Amino acid sequence: MSEQKFKEPILSFSFSVEVTTFPGDDTNWQSVKGITKSLETEPIYSGGDANTAYHLPKHTLYEDLVLERGLIETKSKFYTWCQKMIDSGGDFWVNGISPKEINVKLRDSSDTPLASWNFKNAYPIKIEMSEFRADKDAFAIEMITLKYSSFTRLI
Repeated sequence: MSEQKFKEPILSFSFSVEVTTFPGDDTNWQSVKGITKSLETEPIYSGGDANTAYHLPKHTLYEDLVLERGLIETKSKFYTWCQKMIDSGGDFWVNGISPKEINVKLRDSSDTPLASWNFKNAYPIKIEMSEFRADKDAFAIEMITLKYSSFTRLI
């Protein structure tokens, strides 16, 4: 695959989120956060020298993936899956509900994917509503937080 070169800075407002098991379902999200991974290290001090630390790599850490949108009335397969997973109390393997693959794509003005991330074994751990305030004229925001085992940038 040839290296893609961008002629201008990429804007982040055009993106899509797709759960591979539910294509085309619940794709209108306001924001995606948590596309972050880092390498955990452990400091080791050599021979009693308190001034020198060697940082040994341990394993990759992933932040939670957070999807946000304005609250909508929905009975989608994605939302039903989220509710079942969270309401299962951890007994979701017995009930046949399984983790899913999620793809996030950053798109240009002609809807062509410029960058893409694939999240493996994702499952919801929290459904949260923004606060309700009588003194502010704001949208009610729904946030769904997901754990996953790993992610890869595809493009």
